[in-house]
Amino acid sequence: MTTYIALLRGINVGGNKIIKMQDLKLLFQSLELDNVRTYIQSGNVIFESNNHEIELLGGLIELRIKEVYGFQVSVILRTLEELEQVIENNPFDLSEQEDYKRLYVSFLTSEPSSEALEKLQPYVEWPDKLRFVGKEMYVFYEVSVSQSALFKVPMDKLLGMPATSRNWNTVNKLVALGRAEKP
Repeated sequence: MTTYIALLRGINVGGNKIIKMQDLKLLFQSLELDNVRTYIQSGNVIFESNNHEIELLGGLIELRIKEVYGFQVSVILRTLEELEQVIENNPFDLSEQEDYKRLYVSFLTSEPSSEALEKLQPYVEWPDKLRFVGKEMYVFYEVSVSQSALFKVPMDKLLGMPATSRNWNTVNKLVALGRAEKP
């Protein structure tokens, strides 16, 4: 069995696309996914499956959410090993605990094209720092995400693909939950 982490984009934000975590867990279980757990309300689901076709699996989850809830949600999947690699690949030095609150990772559906990277070049060295490693975009905010001009830049449009972001503490917690002993 492979451990996967599903990152759902834009659920339970601003009163839109509401899905209770218990209901989301049941939805995943209805797809015959095993050891399903959720973490916080923003759409993080850890589960196991023998299905190794990650794109097919993500599409199946998106389709079921559309059938049950009537709205589209992008689902980005990573294996536990891939999420562990996201932590290893962090390009920023986090010397203080407060730094954990300023680092975010955006998970992309694929590696950005050279054209997309060119469009984002002006944002690489703002007071906020932007780095790409594979299918992830790391953003280290100078002060905080809420006070950043970079936060208002439509990254998914510039990238030409869906993206969903998680703060560094959440990324680490998802890895810890994925590593946890099975019941």
